[in-house]
Amino acid sequence: MLKSVCPFLLLLSLAACGRSVPDTCYLLESAVPPLVVDQLPACSLRIARVSLPEYLDRRGIVSRSDSQGRLEIAQFHVWAEPLDQNVRRVVQEGLMHLLLSKGITVQSTGDETVGDFTLLLDVRRLDGAVGGMAVLQMQWTFKNKRDDILGRGMYADEEPVSGNDHGALVLAQSRLVRHMTEHLAKVLVPLLEKERV
Repeated sequence: MLKSVCPFLLLLSLAACGRSVPDTCYLLESAVPPLVVDQLPACSLRIARVSLPEYLDRRGIVSRSDSQGRLEIAQFHVWAEPLDQNVRRVVQEGLMHLLLSKGITVQSTGDETVGDFTLLLDVRRLDGAVGGMAVLQMQWTFKNKRDDILGRGMYADEEPVSGNDHGALVLAQSRLVRHMTEHLAKVLVPLLEKERV
């Protein structure tokens, strides 16, 4: 009995010494160059914490594998930071570039002080099929510092995934978040100007 168990234990101990597959980490990208300004405008916009559905609130990248609602959570393709923080950072970077010329500074993601205005983002869907389409659906609410709702809306878009891997899916998702940010800037500027009068 001992002779038959020893080879099994030796094989088991050798398997435990094997190397595991390393994680591949991804970030959404804003693709905007860094800003250099001597003085920031007095009017400020704070991007509130982004809310995500529970199925997206995880480290592994979520993709859809078929049209029957089945989700796949990648084990080795993971977000380098929590997805809600990643979306918030990309929106903040994009809006900073788009709104600065309009006299509005966008507070950095770590700045939780009350701004003159607050933008709340509720991401309903940010996933897609590897080799298929990436999809973004979100709701936004825009408030002043008195907590009055100045505007709200929905945004939905999809983008082709130009490859058959998670890197291509993340690039498509980055483009979706950038398009959403550009849309938000166009919608928010008239609301900001109306409120500041």
